[in-house]
Amino acid sequence: MNLAIALTAARYGAAIANYTEVVHLLERADPQTGKERVCGAHCRDVITGQEFDVRAKCVINATGPFTDALWKMDDQKNPDICQPSAGVHIVIPAITGN
Repeated sequence: MNLAIALTAARYGAAIANYTEVVHLLERADPQTGKERVCGAHCRDVITGQEFDVRAKCVINATGPFTDALWKMDDQKNPDICQPSAGVHIVIPAITGN
């Protein structure tokens, strides 16, 4: 599914990157409040080592189990909000007829 989303985005003109990590978040002052707001990320290609900025009007933290690490990049005082867990899926065949 992630590959389909990336390829669709590229088809519509988006720049896409894979094997990247966030080095630090980019911030700018909100013109209305003066408060610093996240406006992107400074990233590193983990294969080539090349670094680049990604800027956006809206930044969404959709990092799954890495949510807390990225949230703390914004402010080290932020408390942990993600409780990772592990589980097992067991499939039992249906019992039909008696």
